[in-house]
Amino acid sequence: MIILFSDLDGTLLDHDTYSYASALPGIILLAKERIPLIMVSSKTFDEMKLLHGELGLDTPFIFENGGGLALPGNGGFDVRVFGPGIDGLRRLIPEVESVIGSAVRPIIDMTAESLAETTGLPLERAALAMKRKTSIPFLLSEPRNVSPGDIESFNRSLAGKNAALTRGGRFFHLIAADSGKGAALDAVIGLYAEGCREIVTAAVGDSENDISMLERVDRPFIVRKKNGSAVDTGIARITVTEAQGPAGFTEAVEKLVKGAFKE
Repeated sequence: MIILFSDLDGTLLDHDTYSYASALPGIILLAKERIPLIMVSSKTFDEMKLLHGELGLDTPFIFENGGGLALPGNGGFDVRVFGPGIDGLRRLIPEVESVIGSAVRPIIDMTAESLAETTGLPLERAALAMKRKTSIPFLLSEPRNVSPGDIESFNRSLAGKNAALTRGGRFFHLIAADSGKGAALDAVIGLYAEGCREIVTAAVGDSENDISMLERVDRPFIVRKKNGSAVDTGIARITVTEAQGPAGFTEAVEKLVKGAFKE
């Protein structure tokens, strides 16, 4: 049995328009091959529930960068949340600013109108993006280059606070130290492993906060960003797509099905 985990923004969804049109051939191929698609994102439960319904999926999904897991069943979802929750993380914002050396703009302190303007989301989708349960996306008040090495340094300073920083395609994210996309993957794999003799895992992503997910699977894929670049994951066996964004997602699915990946 093969299971595919996929990031959303910049991977299954276009970074600017949030369209999944170019990913649909890949989604259809997964359904044809009976390969479960597990969405993994920094998006909230409410945002992902809406997309989950639009795509007609019946699989679990991981929300808020691994801080929560939604399991479908009985006409609804069993929602599991990990970490200290939104209130505990909010209290750490001053510590985060001290570690980074910059004031930050958490999206939970923005208005829906401001977030919509910042992200290009429709107003109703922006309102859903603010309904956080277990993570806080934020922007730096003074934008600057932050390298993966910088993130590692910040996290060493936050190690005693049970919190960690990661970076997505648009925002930085404050999450619980013991959560993250990789840890949530392990929980989902465990669910599918029950009664299954062999599972092959694959994942598709585009940014630094996908690395923990990509490191844990048998078949990792990274899609190119709109400028043609690809994140350096440090994973020797990763397959880099030629196509960008959702078209890259479809390319990754095709390579997975055909066995045309790097080992």
